[in-house]
Amino acid sequence: MPRRPRSLISVTLVAILLVVPACGLRHHTIKARQGTLSVTPPTGKAGASFMLAVAGFRPGEALTFEIDAPPPSKSRFVGPSHTADPQGAVTSTYVPQSGDPPGVYKVLAVGNQGTRAEGTLTITG
Repeated sequence: MPRRPRSLISVTLVAILLVVPACGLRHHTIKARQGTLSVTPPTGKAGASFMLAVAGFRPGEALTFEIDAPPPSKSRFVGPSHTADPQGAVTSTYVPQSGDPPGVYKVLAVGNQGTRAEGTLTITG
């Protein structure tokens, strides 16, 4: 009876398991680059416009703004992607919906090259 060839997948998997620990990849850490984020105005009512401005990102870095509602809601809004200009800056506008609860919202800017920035905005009743 002829011998069956081994599956390419199992051979590849064994090779990865043998090589990855040897090269030390599991010990690498990526340090996040810290940018800055400002919110203007810092306080407003639902329906008002808040300007979000970041700096310190890498030129051309894609980023999104993420806005976390306060407890008990804990809902998250993730905005569209933006691209940092040659100085590493982006501005955008966020308008909370009329039903959003009052409180302090956490605002994050998360870049695809490891840059992060955070701030807050407060929605009043």
